[in-house]
Amino acid sequence: MAKRLLVLTAGELVLSFLIDGDKPYRVSAEKAGSPVLLDSIFKGKVKRAAKGMEGVFVDIGLERDAFLPLKGESYRTGESVIVQMVREPEGDKGAKLSSNIKLVGKHLIYFPKGRDVKCSSKVEQEHKERLCSIFEGELSEDGLIIRSSALKASVEELKEELNKLRDLWKRVERRFKLVKKPQILLEEYPAYIRLIRDYWSDMEEVVCDNPLIWHRITTFLEEFEPNLIKRTFYLKDPSPYIRRFSVYETIRSLFSKVVWLKGGGFIVIEETEAFTVIDVNSGDPVGTCHEENALKTNLEAVGEIVKHIMLRDIGGVILIDFIDMKKQDNRNLIINTMLSAFGEEACNVNVYGFTKLGILEMVRKKRGSSIVKLLSESCPTCKGKGYVKSGQLFMFELEKELSEHMHKSLTLEINPLRSNLAKGLLEKLGYKNVQVRETPEKNIDSYNISYA
Repeated sequence: MAKRLLVLTAGELVLSFLIDGDKPYRVSAEKAGSPVLLDSIFKGKVKRAAKGMEGVFVDIGLERDAFLPLKGESYRTGESVIVQMVREPEGDKGAKLSSNIKLVGKHLIYFPKGRDVKCSSKVEQEHKERLCSIFEGELSEDGLIIRSSALKASVEELKEELNKLRDLWKRVERRFKLVKKPQILLEEYPAYIRLIRDYWSDMEEVVCDNPLIWHRITTFLEEFEPNLIKRTFYLKDPSPYIRRFSVYETIRSLFSKVVWLKGGGFIVIEETEAFTVIDVNSGDPVGTCHEENALKTNLEAVGEIVKHIMLRDIGGVILIDFIDMKKQDNRNLIINTMLSAFGEEACNVNVYGFTKLGILEMVRKKRGSSIVKLLSESCPTCKGKGYVKSGQLFMFELEKELSEHMHKSLTLEINPLRSNLAKGLLEKLGYKNVQVRETPEKNIDSYNISYA
């Protein structure tokens, strides 16, 4: 299906919405002017072995060393290496690296250290042999993945692109020898250009509201795909597109824990540091028995779950508590439906099946923080806990502490959201020697008592 890309900016924030049909199904966020780390290629310096982790820590010029898993290689401390970031730093975790470098082109994905030729899973079997045969005798110590767009390219275009990617790799190697300190050797494109590069063959239109970004996109397209330039527009006022493609509704849905299903059921999505938990809940009965009702609701939930995993870019371990089903055939149907719903993204997903408790275990390749984490910050009220003390517990603590100073003149410093509770408690206890001072920046879970 034809796709559109809508790139919107506000201050330093750049949001890219990949639209399929009439709704966004992929959202990317980034800070304008900040270096792109994910998929960038670095000169690194091995610092030390990661004991018990089968890898080494590598200095790549960032504040924290990155982790490089070892897959048959061995490195000495102090040795310089060419590495690519495959997962961004997140929280207390540093970045993850790979020594298997990849360079993404228009029709090819080039691996300087690869040794074989593969085709995209989207290419039908009858075309795979023909495409692979084009590169017979062309590769020695390097490898390729042939993208589905290669079906539209000539043999000459494919071979020319291979030579360009080889030249790009040679430039990376030359820069690696020239620079002394760990640093970026080849910076990846920003998200809005990566989305064009990944979906250009289906891209119907590109719209942005920033002239500098428009210029960068069109400059990229001059060499990559000139025919798309005439469908790339700068709009000072993108509000018609924002309304037409429900951009604000999409942003709000990103932060909603509850997603309603048309059949009356709903799913609850909770992201934690370790994994993401998704709970499926039934609505009104739609079948003749529990098993039938559960299957229908679960099948409906699969579509929304996949949609939000993609939309929120949730990666890592995902545990889904579907409505309990006893029949194994029904469980298998859920698994197969989910893999089918992921489409071309299924190559980045492993579904391990249902546990004895009926929880579906799956993993989606994690490359960085989800879009929700990128666009949120720690709550100043609960300090990131996700919950606050109940009013009863808060008044219990306050009453006990006030009782220690009941005959003294006091000042109670408190968040305005707790003010009415505190005043009601003081009136109930008959404390007339306490002055309440509302302080908005005060944590809602805390207060301060001082002598007046």
